[in-house]
Amino acid sequence: MKPWMPVERIARLSPEALAARTTPVILTSAIQDWPALEKWTPAYFRDACGAQEVWLHRFTRRNALKATLGTYVDGLEGRGPLADGGSELYFAYDASVLGGATRLRDDFDFRPLFPSGMGLPKTGLWMGRRGAHTPLHYDIDALNLHAVLRGRKRFILFPPEDSARLYPSDVFEWTTVFSEVRVARPDLARHPDAARAQGHEAVIGPGEVLLLPPGWWHDVLSLEDSLSLNAWWVTPGLFAGPRLWRENARALLHRLGLHARNRCTCCGHGDLRIHLGWEAEPEHAVPRARAA
Repeated sequence: MKPWMPVERIARLSPEALAARTTPVILTSAIQDWPALEKWTPAYFRDACGAQEVWLHRFTRRNALKATLGTYVDGLEGRGPLADGGSELYFAYDASVLGGATRLRDDFDFRPLFPSGMGLPKTGLWMGRRGAHTPLHYDIDALNLHAVLRGRKRFILFPPEDSARLYPSDVFEWTTVFSEVRVARPDLARHPDAARAQGHEAVIGPGEVLLLPPGWWHDVLSLEDSLSLNAWWVTPGLFAGPRLWRENARALLHRLGLHARNRCTCCGHGDLRIHLGWEAEPEHAVPRARAA
């Protein structure tokens, strides 16, 4: 694959400029007034809502293990039954924790970053050890902001026009399309067109926000133990668009066993890496080179 190009870094964007953006950008001074930057740690969540039951993920297999949030945080700190859970066991996109505790909702606010008018941020919380990894994929067609509060995360991004070079898989996950390409170690004999894909690298740390325009592919790796929030900007146009209707049709066919049977992240049918044609164990190699 081509050497990664660095993603542009700027202090902030107006909501209108943000909405019009068609390439990723790192905002370095957009959330400096969030109390979450000072207050939030995994231990803070244990104190705020540690008794709440949540689903934990392994790699991208959804709902791999159910535990209380407090038990998961204990495991991150090397204590309790999840102390040896490894980097793969992570807490990913779950709005129930944020929705269940007013004190948490008062600590951040994505709304001033997005344009005024019809639309709401759909927010998720992410928490995991160093090495937690989500493979290359793209999501539903909505503007996405990812804000890091603790630790550092690395995103490798590809534009929508590279989609054919990234070998989209037929693995089913609602509103998500995975690539067969393993970004850290691409198999160019199996995926020769991936050599012509142009990746972009974004490493973001506490207080920084990555803007992901709709349709951009992204591979995400926690370089350190991390805690972050993301928000998709959900507008009425999203519900009227063809992509969501198509996704709902795929979901119905999948539930009926007529689409991607035994090839999904939602029903526990084996390891996603096997579905994508990878060997069972992940390797998170550092990218070979970066463009000057």
